[in-house]
This record gives sequence, C-alpha cells and structure tokens, in this order.
Amino acid sequence: MAQTLIASPQTFSPAYNPLKFQVDSTNKAKAGFRYIFDVYAAGTATKIAEYKPLPTFGTGYGEEDLSKLLQNQVSWDLDSINTATYGAPNSYYNYDVKIGEEYVYEVAYTSSLTDSSGSVQINVTNSFAPGDQVIITQADGGVANPQLEGLHTVVSATGSAFVVNVNWSTITSATIDGSVSYADKRKTITRDITELNDYTVFNGAFRWVEWTAYDNLDFRLDDADKRWLTNQPTSFQCTLGQDLWLNLRNPKGTDRIIFENSNGDTFYKAPTALDDVLQVAVGPNNYGTLIGTGSLIDATVEWYDVWFNNGTTIQQQDSVKYRIYLDRRPSISEHELLFLDRLGSWSSFSFQLRAYERGDVTREMYNRDVVGYVNASDEWTYTTEDFGFNTFNINVIKRMELNTNWMTQEMATYFEELVTSPQVFIKSVSYTCGEDLTPSSSTYQPVIVETNAYEMLNQRNKNLMRHSISVRFANQDNING
Repeated sequence: MAQTLIASPQTFSPAYNPLKFQVDSTNKAKAGFRYIFDVYAAGTATKIAEYKPLPTFGTGYGEEDLSKLLQNQVSWDLDSINTATYGAPNSYYNYDVKIGEEYVYEVAYTSSLTDSSGSVQINVTNSFAPGDQVIITQADGGVANPQLEGLHTVVSATGSAFVVNVNWSTITSATIDGSVSYADKRKTITRDITELNDYTVFNGAFRWVEWTAYDNLDFRLDDADKRWLTNQPTSFQCTLGQDLWLNLRNPKGTDRIIFENSNGDTFYKAPTALDDVLQVAVGPNNYGTLIGTGSLIDATVEWYDVWFNNGTTIQQQDSVKYRIYLDRRPSISEHELLFLDRLGSWSSFSFQLRAYERGDVTREMYNRDVVGYVNASDEWTYTTEDFGFNTFNINVIKRMELNTNWMTQEMATYFEELVTSPQVFIKSVSYTCGEDLTPSSSTYQPVIVETNAYEMLNQRNKNLMRHSISVRFANQDNING
C-alpha cells in the first residue's frame, strides 16, 4: 500500500480559515475503503479527533477540513495588568495529523488448490483462524467449482495456507484464481501511513479576498517587511490613556522589542517566554518598563515606533514598524474600547466626543391583598405604607452610545474589526480628587457591541471620517429587595 500527500495547510495557519488535508491511496478502489485521519496534540499520544471519510467522488482522494476542530483548541489571552511581554498559550495550538486507511480484508490467490486430507486447501498468505466464516469468490463465478463458491468455514489455517470445509472430490479445476474475505466484512486497518507533524494554528481569520494570498512566511520575523499577528494599521492614533497588547510569532531567540520616539530616543524590552505566540504591551498607557535612558513619552514626543529585533543591535529591524501617533486633542468624554482583532491581538479605539449612557429596567409585578389591621375602634383599616402592587425580578440593562474623533482612512477601515469583534471591553477610569483630575485607576468591563449596521467610510466620499457605536454591558447590576 502507498499514500501520496496531495495538499496540506501551511505549517502556521489561522484556525478560522480552511485547513484542508488531501491524500491519495493505491488502495482506494478496494471494497469498504475509507481513509483514517487521526489528529493529536503535537508530539504526544493524546488523540483529539478521528475521522473516517470516504474517497471523494472523481479523484478518490481522502479530504478533511480540520478548521472546525482546531477552532475549539484556541481562544485568546489577555492580562490587563501586565505591561511586559508574556507568552500567549491560548492563542495557538500545535498538532500532528497521521493518516491511515481501512478496507475489507481480502486475499487473492493464484496458486493451484491442493488436497488436504480430502478437503480443499487454498495456498495464500492469510490471517484466518479455524472456525472463521469466509466468502470465496472465483474468477469464473463458480462455473468449474460450484461447491467452492460462496460461504464456507475455515477448518485449519497457517500463515501461508488454510483449509475450508469443501470436499476435494468436488473440484474439477484446481488452477482457477479467486479471492477470499471474511463473511462479516471485517476490515484491515493500517494507521499512520502518512505522518504530518509540527503544524500550528493561531487564533486568526483572514478575509475571503485575502486568504488565497496568505503566506505564513510573512509572519516569520526575520526581515523589515514581516508582520505581527495583527491587522492594526502601521500608522495608528492613540490617546495617552489607550492600551494595546499585540501578538507576534515568537522566534525564541536573543530578541528585543524596540521602541523609538520622534526625538530619536530608543528603548527596548527583552522577551523571555518560550511560547510560539508572544503578547507585547505597546500602548501609550501600558508600554510598561523599558530599558533605555529617558522617557518614551514626554511633552515633546509626537509619535513612537515599535518593531521586532532578532538580536541585540538597537537599529536592526526584523519586522515592520508600527507607528503610534499621540492624540492630544481635547476630549469631551473619555471612553476606550479594547477589542480582539481578526489576527488575535488586542487593539483599542478612543471615543472622545459626546457619549450617552442609558438604562433599560425590566420588572415583574403582581397585586397582593392588603392585609391591613383592626384599630382601637374595632374597624378594619390599613396604613398608607401597605403595598398593593409589588415588584420582583428587577433587571437593569445599561447601554452606551460612543462617538470617535476624526480619524484616518486606515483607522476607519480597521474600525470594522471592532464592530465585528466577539470580545470587547470598555475601560472605566477613576479619578483622584483634585484640581488636575488625575486618573488613579482603571478597570475593564466586558461589553457586547449592539451596532449591527455600519458604513464603510472612504475619503473619496468624506474628507472627515468618524464612527459611532452602541454597546451594552455584558453583566447586570444586582438589585436588592
């Protein structure tokens, strides 16, 4: 038997795009044939799935798309208080695929039949045992030896021959070829003929028009044009309070994350995690502690660049540069939405214009009898505090309508990923009492985006572009009784 690998995904692929494996087999025409796809956690004996597809019509290939399976093996990582670099083990999954096959067990014999103590002996390598029920099919359909055609019992067997309960005297031609199979159609199963090891999926999804051009080498950080695992534009505006956690494919070498501001000052972080995907805090509010002299952001800094460096030379560049422009425009309100983008990173948008917070209250009500009391004059009466209608099961649903400031074309396009993101958090800021209203702490709360329709803004149609969005808090406030 032999298999030929026809197609497989790239070794580093997004989990939410097709992950099709195709293989061909020389045995595909055999009765009861099926391919066997066994999927394992990489480098282990832990099987996470087994598939037995039929050969596809026309080609006979074995084909299996593992994207639905592997999507369940990845999720996302976020440590909102971590300002360093850390591994993101939930954002990727390593797996092996081992492909085998099964088909109805059948042995074909071409050697002449022989006499074994008055019974028919078939001389062929086999796995039969005494008592097995077998079906014999002869090349001439049983014309010459009709008693040998059909269902029989194995009387005795060795590895090279077996005897069936057919009298030798009924055989008129001992040279007719034939084939023998188990009567219950049991199968020969051979696993791990083709082994495909060390494949990785990450929590990402490419658009329909982009997928056909996907190349995993674009994310192998070894040149100045290589990308991080994010769709965030390479020029992006952020307020001083915004956070960003961006993912990258981890080369696991003597690496540095380089920061350089508009004044020419350079700084870096040195990752130590050995996970295949690395998460790095790079936002104006959460870039954390950097190695270098001076400050990355001060009153004179207009922007800073972030890139990956596979070495210790500050100016070496092994990825594209992501430029963060500092947005110091006055804000009417201060709200930020952190969201999971389509390649698994966490970016954010600031909503600096007027915001509206509204609440919806739902309650159930019933009318209870007023018990009242008998007063000193032997008259029934009640107090004015007695309830007739009573409420219970009170729920409060809070919503916010937010508006961005004017933004660039790239940011307006990227905004779609916030609207469609399944994981979104709103940042709540607390202030210290005082004239300067300095933020003292901030927390993230999960929200659900309720905006279902949006416009794809384009500078050809609008010179000034901004977006609005409506979100609902994912958790309800408790109400006492």
